[in-house]
Amino acid sequence: MDILLHERVSFTCPWTQKRLTYPHHYDLDPLLPLVVYPINELWNLLPVDRNFNQRVKRDRVPSGERLRHAEPHFITAYENYGKSTRLSRVMHEDAALRFAGLTNSSGFASRLAQRAIEFIEDVSNARYVSRF
Repeated sequence: MDILLHERVSFTCPWTQKRLTYPHHYDLDPLLPLVVYPINELWNLLPVDRNFNQRVKRDRVPSGERLRHAEPHFITAYENYGKSTRLSRVMHEDAALRFAGLTNSSGFASRLAQRAIEFIEDVSNARYVSRF
């Protein structure tokens, strides 16, 4: 992520809508916390506002409403990952392993965001996790 930021690719925190333009502005946070989903797949890792992450989100999962409002930011983040050859390859490999039938074609970032949100909702509902 730092490399993308140095190349002037900016991210927006999906929870606060703050622009993240410098490495010290963000934490790389798992959407599904490691205590719930202990696998670091790239689709599950997004840059988020450091202050919000450390004081509000912590190890909780976003509510369904927050996830729906954050979807455009997920899409943008996944599109930004696609700007890096290395991150793009990892993102596509991780997505293919987690989400059957998700192929690297037009609209990939949007379809990945939809599938990620569905997965987060399913896991959260099944595990009765703390939400924010």
